[in-house]
Amino acid sequence: MYKNILLPVDGSEFGMGSVPYAIKLAKTVGASLTAINVTAPYETVAVGELASFLAADDYMKRAAANSAAILDRVKRAAEEADVRVKAYQVQHAHAWEAIIQTAKEQGCDLILMASHGRRGIAGVLLGSETKKVLTHTTTPVLVWRGE
Repeated sequence: MYKNILLPVDGSEFGMGSVPYAIKLAKTVGASLTAINVTAPYETVAVGELASFLAADDYMKRAAANSAAILDRVKRAAEEADVRVKAYQVQHAHAWEAIIQTAKEQGCDLILMASHGRRGIAGVLLGSETKKVLTHTTTPVLVWRGE
């Protein structure tokens, strides 16, 4: 069946809810997990005459620490369940592209993603990384909607 399941995690409470499900699925089918956390590249933001700048080095350190904390939660849970796991922080401006690229590079045969399932104007305004992955990948995608 599946041998390597890609699990993108953003660290949100909802997104992390997919972790136990992914671990249970991987254990049941004898697959390994590849967890990724995508961080946005450094950018400066200026509003009007006021500007807020975070030094690039400081941003990179904070992003790496945050990503490591998120991925450590996944690694610990998978290891406790005796599921093989690899974890990667990926920096990319578009999370959906990084997810698809990582699935290819790591030989993943399933992508398991959490989705809020927003519809209507909320879905349009907020966008959906899951929807973008679904429409641009050839790798099967399992969408976890929460319990």
